[in-house]
Amino acid sequence: MVNDEFILLKNLHRTYQEAGLEHAVLKGITLTIGRGETIALLGRSGSGKSTLLNVISGIDKLDQGRVIVNGVDLTVLPERESTLFRRKNIGFVYQFFNLIPTLTAVENIALVLELNGYSPSVVREKSRAMLTAVGLGQEADRFPDRMSGGEQQRVAIARALVHSPGLVLADELTGTLDAETGELILSLLQQLVSDQGGTLLLVTHSLAVAKTADRILTLEDGLLSEQEGSFAW
Repeated sequence: MVNDEFILLKNLHRTYQEAGLEHAVLKGITLTIGRGETIALLGRSGSGKSTLLNVISGIDKLDQGRVIVNGVDLTVLPERESTLFRRKNIGFVYQFFNLIPTLTAVENIALVLELNGYSPSVVREKSRAMLTAVGLGQEADRFPDRMSGGEQQRVAIARALVHSPGLVLADELTGTLDAETGELILSLLQQLVSDQGGTLLLVTHSLAVAKTADRILTLEDGLLSEQEGSFAW
């Protein structure tokens, strides 16, 4: 349920240097996202969708504008405080999973909790409980290269949600999966985020995926709109 303002984006501008020329990716984006809301972000390749996720999380710095998450203005935080805030309050799910290949499934999940200072006993309990929640309770000691793409994405979802972040950012999480597996993974992510009362921002090329969200936003020419229109990407 959406019940209050959770994310405020105010006049976001981001420009990159490319081949000696300035390339404006974000050109004054303003947006409010409510707590508990699921937002889908559509846009052509190179339109700046991933850049927008990165500036919301504080990974990428703005040229101008403010990003406020749960009352915290990330644009004025020192680098270390920004990193700590991101680590505690934001979960990421990526298209290519980004699991650490030398760690088992449960160790990949546990790392998030360890970085956040949880005790060893809590780390063990929460990590295994989250693996069970994504249907991999018996696969704790398997390494990523021994898992299917769908299984790896389940581990990635468990890792993103194990510390109950208020905000989850998912960048093309179904992009490398077949349609049936992708649908199951998306449903799993949305249910788990909803169960935790979290807010979800999905970047996708798929209108079918986007239609499962509360709102659909389109990023084009550096600006956002909420009109679905006709997509051919």
